[in-house]
Amino acid sequence: MADKGKRGFVRSVRRFFWLPRDMPRRPAAALPLVRAWLFALAVGALFAVFTPDDDVLTPSIMTVVVWVAMLDDVIKGVRNRWPAFLTSWAVGWGLARLLSARVPGLDDSHWGEFAAFAPATAVSVAMFIEITRLPQHRRL
Repeated sequence: MADKGKRGFVRSVRRFFWLPRDMPRRPAAALPLVRAWLFALAVGALFAVFTPDDDVLTPSIMTVVVWVAMLDDVIKGVRNRWPAFLTSWAVGWGLARLLSARVPGLDDSHWGEFAAFAPATAVSVAMFIEITRLPQHRRL
């Protein structure tokens, strides 16, 4: 019985990283990801209003909500899942850093961080959705 559970765990971990070849891979659905982004905006705005300025949770909460939604699609096995996830993460992080560096005083308050991370997470979601819509690479 314990041996069967161990193999089940190993199989689940293996499936997380390597899907079976015959499994159909569809593009990511846009509506659940947009809903997650809107929820992240609402949570980020609430944190920006109700937390003290020395706390740094606003951008972290927003990105975690969006990443969990994208990771759920990765687990389901969308098309081009790992390149989409990693590229969208890198683009979102880079855009947030670029906006924070380019606009003076953006890091001074939670609303400034919110103003940087809201478009960064939107671009990250859009990038993830579009990369999963690219044609799938076929091995010969």
